[in-house]
Amino acid sequence: MIEHSKYDFDLDMINTNSLSLIINQIKRGSTVLEFGPANGRMTKYLKEALDCKVYLVEIDEEAAKEAAQYGEDLVIDDIETYSWYDKYENIRFDYITFADVLEHLRNPEEVLIRAKQLLKQDGSILFSVPNLAHNSVLISLLNHEFEYNKTGLLDNTHIHFFTKNSLENAMNRTGLTVAKRFATYAPTGATEIPVHNEDVPGIDPVFWKTRRYGEIYQYVYEVKKGPEFIGETENYITGGLPHYYSQLYMDRGKGFDESDSITTTMGNVDKTAVITMEAIIGEDVSKLRFDPINAPCFMEIISFTDLSEGEDKPLRVAATNATYSHGNRYMFMTNDPAIELMPVSGKKFHSVKLVYKMISLSDTLINEMGDIWNEAMLLQQNVTAKEAMLDARNAQLESAVAQKDAELNALRNECAVLKQTVNEALNSTSWKITKPLRKIGDILRGR
Repeated sequence: MIEHSKYDFDLDMINTNSLSLIINQIKRGSTVLEFGPANGRMTKYLKEALDCKVYLVEIDEEAAKEAAQYGEDLVIDDIETYSWYDKYENIRFDYITFADVLEHLRNPEEVLIRAKQLLKQDGSILFSVPNLAHNSVLISLLNHEFEYNKTGLLDNTHIHFFTKNSLENAMNRTGLTVAKRFATYAPTGATEIPVHNEDVPGIDPVFWKTRRYGEIYQYVYEVKKGPEFIGETENYITGGLPHYYSQLYMDRGKGFDESDSITTTMGNVDKTAVITMEAIIGEDVSKLRFDPINAPCFMEIISFTDLSEGEDKPLRVAATNATYSHGNRYMFMTNDPAIELMPVSGKKFHSVKLVYKMISLSDTLINEMGDIWNEAMLLQQNVTAKEAMLDARNAQLESAVAQKDAELNALRNECAVLKQTVNEALNSTSWKITKPLRKIGDILRGR
């Protein structure tokens, strides 16, 4: 039984990942069969943001109950018992999804063949699987290492493994035709496997950077019943270097979608470069998301403007996933830097021009910066702790001073009362009348 609790995390629709790539292919109002929803992070988005009807199949009973609140119906069972097929055999689905699921199955091809029968004629199966041929795995093998992890490429619950060719061959055997190919990328040193391109003696680190498909972390495919249901196949997978590009997404009220974006291929950026990107934007676009490069980088905005009413007016930065930012400078440690942009207040987009200075970060530099960043965070925590101690001490001192002030004020009030009492006594009639008697008393005492 697969422990799904470790797959429970917040859905990230800003950065490119397997879930966001799958979701971006699903049309609003669709009927969806979702395998392995875990706690329902994708289910919730499909229902609430895309108004989809989602039917679920989940093995983990506790997770399934949480996901069920967003689904139309639910089967709690092992996928390979095929009880879901009997349950849903009278429904035809626009989409069937296997997000990081097939690698957990004994016979994923048989599951795909059965699932295909529940598709509408022009429906799609969307799935993501990890790439066993990632550079990180191969570097480990060349150093005689192969260790499973709790999650990732070598998740300890994976019982099936895929490479680019084995995946294509599997599709041929199932009779499914690939309509779209996507991928997520992670360079060596940025995965859960602690290796680097320099770790194999005798192999130039550049080899790993240029090795075809070596930095693909996950393959994400959209497949259909047959070629007759596909107008033209689309392949967004890139091989080795150079594979850098910038991308501008447009949100027309339905979120950011690969199909509504502009991609500009870039060379291997290993030096500081000043880049200009221009695009005419429809007035129905509510916001933009600009990805300056598909790699960690430093970036300085020179000018992000929109030609509005005959004048270049600055765009507003609404959000970013930068690790650090100051003014118009940003440091991105992710492979998918992103900046969300809004038009000039009260205006619409027209013709945008993005001019920026950028340099991509090498694996070595990323690791060094990561170490420096961690040290900085520790120092910051120490500073914060010291400041908290100082604040507590100051509060104690202020409390003590306030207490002493109160005691002093009380003493002053006491003295004032005594003084007033003495003055009143000295000025009283009885005091004056007894003055002669006091003199006699003084004489008798020999004063």
